[in-house]
Amino acid sequence: MKLTIKGLKGCVCLILAMMLWSSAFIAVKIALLEITPFLLIFSRLVLGSIFFLIFWRFKGCARIARKDIFLLLLMGLFEPCLYFMCETTALQYTTASQAGIVFAFLPIFIIIFSLMFFGERPTLFQCVGGGLAILGVIVLNLYGAQSEHGVNPVKGNLLELFAIACAAGYTIMLKKLSGDYSPFFLAGVQSFIGTIFFLPFAWLDSDASGEIGLQSVVAVVYLGVIVTAGAYILFNIGMTSVTATQGGMYFNLIPIFTLLLSVIILDESISSGQVTSMALVIFGVSIGLINRHQLLIFFRLKRLCGSEK
Repeated sequence: MKLTIKGLKGCVCLILAMMLWSSAFIAVKIALLEITPFLLIFSRLVLGSIFFLIFWRFKGCARIARKDIFLLLLMGLFEPCLYFMCETTALQYTTASQAGIVFAFLPIFIIIFSLMFFGERPTLFQCVGGGLAILGVIVLNLYGAQSEHGVNPVKGNLLELFAIACAAGYTIMLKKLSGDYSPFFLAGVQSFIGTIFFLPFAWLDSDASGEIGLQSVVAVVYLGVIVTAGAYILFNIGMTSVTATQGGMYFNLIPIFTLLLSVIILDESISSGQVTSMALVIFGVSIGLINRHQLLIFFRLKRLCGSEK
């Protein structure tokens, strides 16, 4: 990603999207205390759909080419349908911070899928940076294991692993469609597909929900408007200026944001080892985002500074 205004805008949008998705782990964990999983998913998608309906009322809606209908449906099936189903169920068995840690393996899936569908070969920096980030995630996992209280973390983490495979498939479909449709349109399509998909599940799930308090209502509104609408719009905007592999590198930041938010909101503890591993993740992500163009600029500036001395 070159150092341009568009590249900087994309970087900021992707970082903000990661922050919002990290906060979703916390909000889902809070909402699940009083709301059944499918009713929660349906509620957040309905709120997101209302947001986009209001937006399209004033801005208008894009026309869909017949050749793209299948890709749009496949994108929506990957995320939010299968992804939300697996992730929300996973958070019933594992903790928010643990789910965030597993989520960091998403870049590996994206690299594999990008190679399969786009022929994007990862660069040396992406391989080294990704390896360092994954090492940091593993260390973060080991340090956090003693404080985890998930009822069945193995089951929860496996479900989360399947969820991120679906998220990788969504990222590939998004990258393929982003050249023809706006980020707002693609995010809106996701919300509508998800709302229709989860309607029967929510109807069956609604009888199991008890009294819902204000805290859960706030969490659902936050998930529906800020995360479902806001995070996907930011991510879609950011992905227009990077490759699928580069965009995948940013997902390594999610465990860091999730852990920090878990400490602030859920009172989970943090150790010096976790701080060290977070620094390793950030360092790895930074290396993974370096390209040949930026490296040449660095060496030229270094040579120029040396000659002036």
